[in-house]
Amino acid sequence: MEFPAPQTLSPESIPVLKWGIVAPGEIASMFADAVNTYGSQQITSVASRSVERAHAFALQHSIDNVFASYDDLFASDAVDAVYIANHIDGHLELANAALHAGKHVLVEKPLHYSSQESRETLALAREKGLLMTEAMWTRYLPQASVIRQILDSAEFGRPEHMMVSFAVDNRAIPRLWEKGSGGITYDMGIYAIAMAYQVFGAPSTVTATGRRTANGLDEGSLVRLDYHSGAAATLMISGVASFPCDAAISGERLALTLDHPFFVPTTLRLSDKELYHSEQSWSDGQAARGHSGLFYQAEWFAHYVSQGLTESPVHPHEEIVSNLEVAEEIYRQI
Repeated sequence: MEFPAPQTLSPESIPVLKWGIVAPGEIASMFADAVNTYGSQQITSVASRSVERAHAFALQHSIDNVFASYDDLFASDAVDAVYIANHIDGHLELANAALHAGKHVLVEKPLHYSSQESRETLALAREKGLLMTEAMWTRYLPQASVIRQILDSAEFGRPEHMMVSFAVDNRAIPRLWEKGSGGITYDMGIYAIAMAYQVFGAPSTVTATGRRTANGLDEGSLVRLDYHSGAAATLMISGVASFPCDAAISGERLALTLDHPFFVPTTLRLSDKELYHSEQSWSDGQAARGHSGLFYQAEWFAHYVSQGLTESPVHPHEEIVSNLEVAEEIYRQI
């Protein structure tokens, strides 16, 4: 089987939206760098609880408008869409305010700790006729469309099993270990959960074992997801151990591997299923590597706005909620 060509956007199908960044932290800085370096979108505004921090961010990323409050940014005519990057427990409050102000909304992943509250905010976006989605940026990388085409092909056959690992010693990152601002299942594991959904859809059962920290947060888990089709996915999630962060999908006839780290632009390997297998590899060959790939989601977001969509076709609302339900169940079992 030959690797299919990735789906791409024509420049004329991408309107230039005026973006406002809310809560300018580390990931927001990566997003701004990626958009300004590789994308067509225009970041016009930034708001923070600290005006000094907002001014510093604006200077760093050549942003014209600095707002002293989030509400002032939401009310501004200089903003068409907002990128929300504050702590997880505050995502929905800001998303609701932005939607009520008539702005399209891209919210850092995960959308929230609560699947039910997330469902309500997503429903508000549909009611308002505004595009809202979670920033699961891996879905918009060129490799994502290649993966979708392979998994849908007769040559690959029905996906049957999957193993995915996101295990990095992140004990030096304080926010991952503070209630309301992180958690390994939600912050790191959500990538593995979303990858499993991309392959199999929503699981029928979730089985998880793991460990908690002294303050009740999770530090890692081993998760099995089972599906009505008979397929199964195994997820290794850890914030204290470091292992290759790769993903392997076994189909009826072929196997597909995403090299470390699987959630950024990487190399895909397609092989037969023999012990001493033969394989071929593919990578996108583009200049954007690592987290520079964040710009793709902004391009596709603008394209979806031009189509009048209220959710992403490759990461729809129902999937966002389903993945949060899986995270909730993992957390409950731990």
